[in-house]
Amino acid sequence: MIGRIARRQVTTATQYCTRKIQKSAHTISVSATRTLATKSTSEHSTFNEEWARKPPSAEEKEQGGRIEFTVKIPKPIRPFNEPLEAKRARLLWSVRKRGILECDLLLSTFITKDRLAGFSAKDLQELDDLLEENDWDVYYWTTGAKEPPAEVKAYGFWNALFEHSKNKRKDILRMPDL
Repeated sequence: MIGRIARRQVTTATQYCTRKIQKSAHTISVSATRTLATKSTSEHSTFNEEWARKPPSAEEKEQGGRIEFTVKIPKPIRPFNEPLEAKRARLLWSVRKRGILECDLLLSTFITKDRLAGFSAKDLQELDDLLEENDWDVYYWTTGAKEPPAEVKAYGFWNALFEHSKNKRKDILRMPDL
């Protein structure tokens, strides 16, 4: 949960940035202009009004008034020694309550109680890692709009999830009951 909150704060900060340079699991590097930096709403943000109001340095002028910075995302804090049944219940709830409806619908129709019962501890950990990713990234990866990272493609359930998202039978999907 902490990882997800940190991702939301980073998303808030980066939505005003003009270009995302690099993104990894725990670091996001962005580039922004001074005028856009004043729009940040987080009090703990890298941007602040004082910085935005002072004139750009000679180095910034060479870069066109841009500044590049890195935001470190903390690793998620997960329960220690969580029993497998508790983890299955937590993950079953988490696939439905992620954020965007499209992603919730795809994941909740694929990750059912029956399917989770057959998941090994490794599969459960991989699913937990997938749920820490950005909603839109997961949606684009599962629908094939964007190429998923190699570590996501290596998940044991990834090919089945990708095929499920194609909905070849053209079923009308709805959220399953808990």
